[in-house]
Amino acid sequence: MSRIPLVMGIDPAPSYDWFKGFDYSWFDAGNLGGLSSIPFFETVPERLDGLLKTSSARQQLRLGFGPGDCKTLSSSPNCTEACSDPSFLFTPTNLRACAALAGAALLVQNGTYSVDWSDAQTAEAIGFWHVPDLSTFDATDVFTRVAQCIPQSCTVARLGECAENVQDLGSVEIKADNLALISSRLGHYCDGVDLEINTDIAGPGVLLSYFLQTSLVVLFWLILKISRSWVRHVGVPFRCLTRQGKDEFQDRLAAVQSRLERSRLGTAVTASLMEFQEVQIYFIISAQIATIIAYNPQLRNTLGDNNSSYAAVILNSGLAAFLNISSMGCIFLAQCVLHKAGMRWWYIFSIMTISFILALNMFAIRDQLMPPVELLWQQFRDDAPLPLCGNNPSPMTYCGQSVDTSYLDNDIVGFVISGLGSLTWLGLFIDQLNFSLRTQHPTLRQRLSTKLNRYEGIVRRKSKVWRVLGYAYWLVIEFALICLVGYHLSQLILILENVSIGDIGKWGFGQLIAVMVWAPTIIKCIYFNTFGVKGGFEERIPKDYKIIRESGPEDSSPQELHKGLEQRLTSGI
Repeated sequence: MSRIPLVMGIDPAPSYDWFKGFDYSWFDAGNLGGLSSIPFFETVPERLDGLLKTSSARQQLRLGFGPGDCKTLSSSPNCTEACSDPSFLFTPTNLRACAALAGAALLVQNGTYSVDWSDAQTAEAIGFWHVPDLSTFDATDVFTRVAQCIPQSCTVARLGECAENVQDLGSVEIKADNLALISSRLGHYCDGVDLEINTDIAGPGVLLSYFLQTSLVVLFWLILKISRSWVRHVGVPFRCLTRQGKDEFQDRLAAVQSRLERSRLGTAVTASLMEFQEVQIYFIISAQIATIIAYNPQLRNTLGDNNSSYAAVILNSGLAAFLNISSMGCIFLAQCVLHKAGMRWWYIFSIMTISFILALNMFAIRDQLMPPVELLWQQFRDDAPLPLCGNNPSPMTYCGQSVDTSYLDNDIVGFVISGLGSLTWLGLFIDQLNFSLRTQHPTLRQRLSTKLNRYEGIVRRKSKVWRVLGYAYWLVIEFALICLVGYHLSQLILILENVSIGDIGKWGFGQLIAVMVWAPTIIKCIYFNTFGVKGGFEERIPKDYKIIRESGPEDSSPQELHKGLEQRLTSGI
């Protein structure tokens, strides 16, 4: 039977999809520190399978070489040296190229193929990449080294475990007839990879803390909407069921709404909201700063703590960016609720602004959350060199993604948060500034009012238009924010499914501390609701200060309540 020709050629630089087709808005996909040029370990058995399928079909076999293949310390590629020296063999690109060369050599040596020296590209590739003579190349040595490296790499517990047949690869005789068995066992090597989420970024306690934060925002928003506006709107359709007139019915709804607003639950939530906002802002700011520091390529000592493999750095840096940017929806929604409740404080607004700036900065430099692959590889090497792998790290460090990361599959959310956040911040700033002018600079406000009195008719008409526009503006903003928070909550639930909350071994000091940051807010809210706000605050201030409650619903007429409520509801925030 005649031999089949084997040719070689030059391939363009390959690109490897480490994201499995997902769109990560938390990364700049065009600049991932060179990761797209790094082949997964899975490409090794895939290329061997390709050799076998081609030989079974008795088709011409082509071996292609790319710019990253067969790299050594010399300036030019050298496959002969790269495939014979373990220190070069077990780099991702070289292992892929050398395994294919070794497999092709076995097929040449058993008489299936012969190198077509008459092909110009083949001769050029052999000369440029210093490809060894496949008829005499020691393919057994390459696969033997792989069979020795694999079991030792399986002992690196933090990366995962190997199946018994994978660890027993050395028992397989190296020959062309066993290529399918070798390929099959190598194909299961990455099955046991444990791609663990970094506990500092999204451990059980940290994730539970994010979940509590988001749930509390939604709960506080819901309670305050019910106690401050929804009764009035929901009650309108029921007017036909009563014999009361329109004005009398609306006055009654206003009285009920005001009583709910001043109820112990409504007051407790309102009193707790400011402290909750302060805590959640500092919680997010600390996480944002920690992420920027931890993924700073200039600080090499942080990389080993955060990443044990290329897939891990993708997952963990993507999670860090998502959690710290997407959480801005919770902060903005809580700030809007505070302003609607009449609680405006430049201090809270200022730290909210700092958090938003950090989020925008993190989104702007999202490509830097992926450190350069050369730096990561050196860190992997320094952390856990394996002698039988040429003092390289375990090949598991370049296994592909092994967990479902569909919760990071969205290419527009980051941009939506940046755009919506900017619009919300601008509206909140104008409202905060307007409130300060009214309360802290009454003289300036009086001067403006005096000057505007001469245009009273125009101002009155303009004022009505601005009230309508303001109401519509905040209605749209609030609806968009609650949708964003709902999306954020749904993604947190998906992430929680990949984290063992009940695993006691993962609950270290940091996880407990992360959850306990919300304890004061929750306990105080319960205390205020049980014993009243006055008793809760009087014990926290000096004795020469007193807590005084303003007149309640029982001190105002229904008409006054209706008028005040109407003014508040039509004024936007």
